[in-house]
Amino acid sequence: MNIKLYILISLTLVLLLSAAKKKKPLFKESPPGTVMITDSLYIDKRPIRVIDYLEFLHDIRNSYTPSLHDSINKLPFYNLDSDIPNHLYDSLPMDSVFYERMLTRTWQVVSSDKKVYGVDYHLLSSRYYNFPLVNINYYQVFEYCKWRTDKVKMHYAVISKTLKQRKKYPINFKYRQVKRKEWERTLSLYFEEVKPVSQSLHNIDLVNAATPYVPQGKKKLFYYESDNVGEYLYGEIVAVGFNWKHEYGIGDISYVRYKKPTDWIGFRAMFEVLPDTVNEARPVYATVEKPRKTKAPKTSKKKKDKKLKGIKGEDIKRRKK
Repeated sequence: MNIKLYILISLTLVLLLSAAKKKKPLFKESPPGTVMITDSLYIDKRPIRVIDYLEFLHDIRNSYTPSLHDSINKLPFYNLDSDIPNHLYDSLPMDSVFYERMLTRTWQVVSSDKKVYGVDYHLLSSRYYNFPLVNINYYQVFEYCKWRTDKVKMHYAVISKTLKQRKKYPINFKYRQVKRKEWERTLSLYFEEVKPVSQSLHNIDLVNAATPYVPQGKKKLFYYESDNVGEYLYGEIVAVGFNWKHEYGIGDISYVRYKKPTDWIGFRAMFEVLPDTVNEARPVYATVEKPRKTKAPKTSKKKKDKKLKGIKGEDIKRRKK
């Protein structure tokens, strides 16, 4: 064989093998409940379930409010005492107005001629824990993602006892809505994980035909089930085609404009590592330094007497003492 051709083939094989080699993840593990898309993007394995949202509501009852966000960002980002978050919560009363605004709601029939716009029945029974959360609005999605960011930051700070340990997890990040291009990339990466739901799983006594997301073992990486719910994406659009609302078709991914909360639209969150701190162990809060103690300048007795001029009565006696 020609020596030049042999070298060329060898180099090609080396390049192919190195390209095929799996890239080492930047962090120790994916953020809780997510799978990796890129080094800086991780998406939820499944849509947010009722039980996930109930955890959020429970934390609000324990006095979590959006006003805690700044205080949480000022906490140490490693070696955090687990009692400190509890003290933060204890310092504030429950925000009942915020709690009411976070409750998902829907129209419910209470009699043959009467409907009531009340709390979504999915939140009121344990039988719906694994069902996708529906009837959600933009403000609730935004606040849920903000809360989840705060909780995971505190979690990483508590489990990391040293700076070296903390570097194994993202330092600066946020949860947010998934963008359309990110959604399409996710489906291309995990297309084999998308499987139809057996019709036998449908609960015919429910108002809608959504189905629960039941864990299917550790091998299941991504859950996107045909004939379930559409997904609310960034920019007020909904990915449809894999939802029980058959008017949009099954298996043909397309997008419609989000108009209002409804019983066939859910959402999942994207975890974004902010790019300027992907490889840095820089804290995401401003360090407040203690003010230095400064000695007061010495004042002679003559100067003190001058200062006392023009001051009469008890003030003079008090100051001389």
